[in-house]
Amino acid sequence: MKEKLIISKFTLLVLIAFQGFTQTNYLEQSWQQQVKGMDNYFLTYQFTESSNQLGHSFYPWQQTNYQVNGQIWYNSEEFSKLDTLKSGKHVYTSKTVLKEAEMLLLDFGNKDLTQITTNFFEDQTYKTARYSPARILNYFVSNKISISNESDQTYAIYETTINKTIVKLHINKHNNLLSKLVTISDDELFGDVETEYIYSNYTIIGSLFVALNIDIKKINGKILDQVRLNNGEITDGIPSLLERPENYKLTDEVPAQIHITTEKYNDNIYLLELKHTDDKILIVEFTNFLLVAEAPLNSENGELIIEEARKIAPMKPIRYFVFGHYHPHYLGGIRPFVQKGAKIITSKQNMEYVSFIVNAEHTINPDSLQIDPKPLVFEEIKDSLKISDGKTEMTIYFIGEKSFHTKDYLIYYFPNEKILFEDDLVWISKSGELKKASNRQAGLFNAIKDLGIEVKTIIQSWPVKDYGVKTVIPFEDLEKSVNIK
Repeated sequence: MKEKLIISKFTLLVLIAFQGFTQTNYLEQSWQQQVKGMDNYFLTYQFTESSNQLGHSFYPWQQTNYQVNGQIWYNSEEFSKLDTLKSGKHVYTSKTVLKEAEMLLLDFGNKDLTQITTNFFEDQTYKTARYSPARILNYFVSNKISISNESDQTYAIYETTINKTIVKLHINKHNNLLSKLVTISDDELFGDVETEYIYSNYTIIGSLFVALNIDIKKINGKILDQVRLNNGEITDGIPSLLERPENYKLTDEVPAQIHITTEKYNDNIYLLELKHTDDKILIVEFTNFLLVAEAPLNSENGELIIEEARKIAPMKPIRYFVFGHYHPHYLGGIRPFVQKGAKIITSKQNMEYVSFIVNAEHTINPDSLQIDPKPLVFEEIKDSLKISDGKTEMTIYFIGEKSFHTKDYLIYYFPNEKILFEDDLVWISKSGELKKASNRQAGLFNAIKDLGIEVKTIIQSWPVKDYGVKTVIPFEDLEKSVNIK
């Protein structure tokens, strides 16, 4: 009898412990408070959005702000958005329709629907969390995602991977509401990029809790966006914003077709054309080493350039890598050059930005520098930097703001050949009447005159595709364009 009593007490303790465990399903409770029942109706909200974007700006981390207004309609599976963007006197409209197995998108300024890939569609599972976490919460519950060991006293954390992106939900244990959604994804320039969606100012509409304030911290906290919801109400349906095309289907990603050609311009100057990125790369061969200028977009292209450099001079190391300005088409492939021990030539103002890119983790899509790290070594350029072996000579000039493009702009001059290599300042048509120089063209011309250097030919890095513009430009063409009244 005593033994049976002991067993009964033990069983009771197990049942209590099990009940305590089942009561800690914070994901289920969060879903019940924020999503449950939405398959029978929709919520609609007006919203204002402050979105900050990086682009081809004047200096690193300079942001362009866009103010957007619109309306969203959503439930646990469907999401529609109509928004407007003002830019100067122009007003642009965007429309989005997202359902369980399809997505229609008419982006700002476009007349035709965007072709949606399978990867882009899958990413919307978490990207719609910019406006509402309903869809991602429903995904986690439907897929029975378990609680993570990262959980602590404040947050119950649930983690999964969607299309190579790590997605984590942080649910507040005190109120069972989603406090934060974190994604970690691969960015070809910045590596493992963390984005945080922070939810606050919850209100109740119907029987559901809705976060009216959503702050989005992008690129590891470097950039902040804000979304504010208002005038929420329950509705029976979603307006028909876009018409589904006949034979609609999601498309697969199409890998870029790698196409590289190498031109030996003279005994020491080589020009690589990366047609898949639309860039011309400069390789200069000195007696005991090589210099490479420009590497577009990502580490894969940097590796391709290094392979081509080895074909030119198999036994010569790449001593220097330089980029004409910080935009991705010239800097993006820098990491493999660091891994190979090249010195990075840049101005002091770019060192922090270059360090951020070079030191970024690339665990999701590892490159050679992630696998075999090497230290970053700078060669600072101030006004100019001469590189010579007594036979071949080039001078790198800092023209900066004179370019009317970026604050860090560099140009490369070969005094013996009277050649100047630059990135993207000159836009002169191959045919037709010569037009008055743009600010960029005039800036380059004035910089050349201020430096007192004699230039006969200008070679431009971008573009290499035939846009009807010259990329090997006689200096007199530039001069004539500047003198047009």
